Order: sequence, then structure tokens, then C-alpha cells
Amino acid sequence: MAVIAEVTLRGITKEQYDAVRERTRWVEEAPAGGIAHVAWWEGADCHGADAWESEEAFQAFGEQRLGPAMAELGIDAPLEVSFHPAHEVYLPQRSLITATPAPQPADNVALSRLGYERFAAGDIAGVLELMDDDLVWSTLPSLPFGGVYHGPSGAAEFFAKLPQLYSELAVTPETWFDAGDAVVVQGVHRGRTVNGTPFEAPFLHLWTLRDGKATGFTEVMDSATVAKALGESIPVPRAAPGTSSGGTLTAPEAQAVLRRMFDEIINRGRIDVADELFAEDYVDHGPMGDIVGREAFKGLIRQWRDAVPDVHTEIDTVLVEGDLCAWVVRTTGTHTGNGLGFPATNRRFETVSANIGRFRNGRAAEHWSEQGMLPMLAQLGIVPLPTSAPA
Repeated sequence: MAVIAEVTLRGITKEQYDAVRERTRWVEEAPAGGIAHVAWWEGADCHGADAWESEEAFQAFGEQRLGPAMAELGIDAPLEVSFHPAHEVYLPQRSLITATPAPQPADNVALSRLGYERFAAGDIAGVLELMDDDLVWSTLPSLPFGGVYHGPSGAAEFFAKLPQLYSELAVTPETWFDAGDAVVVQGVHRGRTVNGTPFEAPFLHLWTLRDGKATGFTEVMDSATVAKALGESIPVPRAAPGTSSGGTLTAPEAQAVLRRMFDEIINRGRIDVADELFAEDYVDHGPMGDIVGREAFKGLIRQWRDAVPDVHTEIDTVLVEGDLCAWVVRTTGTHTGNGLGFPATNRRFETVSANIGRFRNGRAAEHWSEQGMLPMLAQLGIVPLPTSAPA
């Protein structure tokens, strides 16, 4: 039998009520047996009148959706309910009318947190709601789902690819760095590919936000680990052993070029070797912005070696796919100079970064990496050591 449920929540704000409504997703996914709902305030108390197909339908909603939502939001207001047999429920149209603006996260860190929470809950539609129409979503192009996507529809295309590759995927953020209009999130990907290969790979995500919406997302992660796991189930085209054509390098050729780059240019300071190994229009997409041109890149290396004369790098786990190459680089050194734009700290550091490079005619043409910049700055004492944000 249809019933009218009179509901009272005492001492709850309109913002708290809207947060509960959003969390229970009544509008997007009406609960089983729910017919209509009206709410109003008398002083500090929220009153509601609901139409339900039965008392049992209301009780199920309370146990499965309303109660858990209030608990997650830390709302402990008692729920006062009385039921009346319904004589008539008339619904000329289905819509939501409210004078209270839709709730927004208090800040950009909260907004990014909400995105991870919704992804973990499988609420992709909820994640897309947080994105601006001008969103630029950028992931490493060396992976099957990689590339640049535009707008919520582009991000939806990205998310649609994930189930084709992973049977399990957990994106676990661990540390947030609040930079105002930008938020950097450090965490770990854990999962299993469709053929059962497990993996664990650290990531660094850069969010840019404006007016409560995400306008940009850039992901840098240990792509070598992920590519290796996916390689168990996804064939990766490679040139025949010992051959190369155009911009494509074989794995041995790529390793040889990379070792020269790091051993001769970085470790030994033979800057002019870059003329042989880098294209003139080389672009480096680093954490501080793009460095355009081989000469500009050579200037950056000189700055690095001035600041860290004993810098030493070692490469590991080189993977090749067409004209793209992925590798891991470990860097150590002592910061004794001022070339990085801040006074020498005389501290040592050790970082590990994942890298993606694009080759053209055997020369480096483009490079992406977060370069372990945040861990290095933390070890040098330039920025505070990262700590986990409060849960």
C-alpha cells in the first residue's frame, strides 16, 4: 500500500541536506519504491514529505542508501519518521526544484579527492560531472589508453578503454600538494590485467582547476611497469631484431642512445654530444613547463651540472614501441651550486622517475617526465616533506 512518510531531521543545514541528496543520488537513480519527495525548513529543522509504494520500500532506502550516506558525511542528526496511508499521489512532471545551489567542494583539493572517491565507487558519470567543457586530459602516449583527450566526452572515451585492459584497477592517492589553481597528487596504481598479470606502479597527477571544475589533468607514472604487465596480454609491434627504419629504433639501439645521453651528456658533462643525439627542434615537457629547442635543453643541462656537479644517472627497464621509448632513470647528487634558481643546500638527494621519449630519424625529438622534482626538492629542504592529507 502506498504511504506518505513525514520525515524530520533536526539541526541539519541546507548544505548538509544537499550533500546527502547528492550522495544518495535520488535524482539520478530514484530508489526502488520512491515516488515523490518534498523538503522544507522550519527554523533549524528540515522537514520532508515522501510518497512511497510501501513502508518497506522506505525502510530499504534508509538502510541501503540514506543511512550510509549520512554516516559517510558525519551527520548524526536523528531521523524522525511517521507514516500515513496515501489517498492520492499526483505527478504531473518529474523534476528537481531547489533554491539551494548544488554543493561544491570547499577547495580544489576537496574537488580532486571527490574525483578519486567517485572513480573508486565506479561512478564514472560522477567523475565527469567535475570536469569543465574545456578539459584537457593527458596521459602517457606509450600506453594503449594514452594520448590527449578533450572535454568530458573525451575523458569518457579514456575511461571506456580501461575495462578492455584491466580486470582490476585501484587508483590510490596518498599525498596531496595544494598549489592554488593546481593540485598535485602522489599515489599508486594497483591492479591486474585482463589476462591476470598483477602490477603496482606509482603515479604523479597534476590537476588544474577553475571555478569548481577540472580544466586539466596530466598523468606521469611508472609506465614501464604497466607496459610490461600489459605486454603479457597486448601484442606490441616492434622492428625486426637488428633493424630500424625512419624514426623507429630497435630495443638495443634505443638502449645504446639512452646510455650515451645519460652517461656522456649528464654524467660526464659532454654537452656538445647533444648535437648528435637530439633534434634541433627537440621539446622537453618537464614539470616546470616546456623547454623548446636543443640549445635551450643544453642550457638546462649546464644549469643542472652547475648546481649538482656530482650528478649521476642510471637508466633501467627500457621498452620500445615504434618511435616511442619508455625507461626508468635513477638520479643521485649533491646540491652544491646555485644553478637551479635557489641557493645551494649542500644536501644529497636520490630520485627515481619514469620517462617517455619520442625519436625521429634516430634522434630524440620529444620527452615527457615528472623527473622526480618534488621528492628532490623535499630531500633538499626546499619544500616540506610530504605527509598524507587528513582522511
